Amino acid sequence: MRQTILDLSDAKGIFDRILSHWNTANQGLTTPGIVLKGDFDRNAFLNKAVEFDHFTAEIETITLTRDKASAQLTLYKENMRSTMQRFAYLVRGLYPDSEFAKGLPALPDTRSNEARYMAPVERTLMIWRHANSVRPLILPDGTTIEMFAAGIQVLRQAFKARDKAFAQERQIRAERRRLHQTLIDRAVQYRQVVLGIFGDDHALAFSLPTLWPKQDRRKKPVQRLELIENHPAEPARALLA
Repeated sequence: MRQTILDLSDAKGIFDRILSHWNTANQGLTTPGIVLKGDFDRNAFLNKAVEFDHFTAEIETITLTRDKASAQLTLYKENMRSTMQRFAYLVRGLYPDSEFAKGLPALPDTRSNEARYMAPVERTLMIWRHANSVRPLILPDGTTIEMFAAGIQVLRQAFKARDKAFAQERQIRAERRRLHQTLIDRAVQYRQVVLGIFGDDHALAFSLPTLWPKQDRRKKPVQRLELIENHPAEPARALLA
């Protein structure tokens, strides 16, 4: 599932230019300078701009966490699928006509969500338990049923870690988008007040920063978009080596 969000790559430069212009405008006025509705002055704008920068830094950090969690989950899923494949070979070789062999599930698609992926994993564990009642089954690499069961728990924790990282990223991005809109709204108000105080022909009017890249005052600003994936398509692979 994909969602579009505003590309905010130009925001910091825009806000910095507004702050600089606001400082220049205030120098030509008596205290307290330009104050917008709700006693919103330059310091208030500065504080929110700093908060916006903090959100950007947080997003960079959580993105690294998200990528690491996704990569870790992919590795676990690849290894789990490989273990299930080896177990299936062994069961079909030892018990070719048994209920064990007939009951083996299809290998999970590593692009599946947790519920669809884990269903055949849990079924494999159940079959392994039944087969062990006849004779203990240990894979050639030494994997026992206890190790397989432990791997299932590790895999579930990896799903949770990946989902948590994505949820945190979505939350921080949503908060930053809301703050971005607040700052843009205030910047629009600031531009209007400057034009009202100084007039269209004043130097401060001509030097007003644009609020969108390549702003054309005759046209509605066009918002550029970037794509963010909630859950990137996970490659085919899975669990513990």
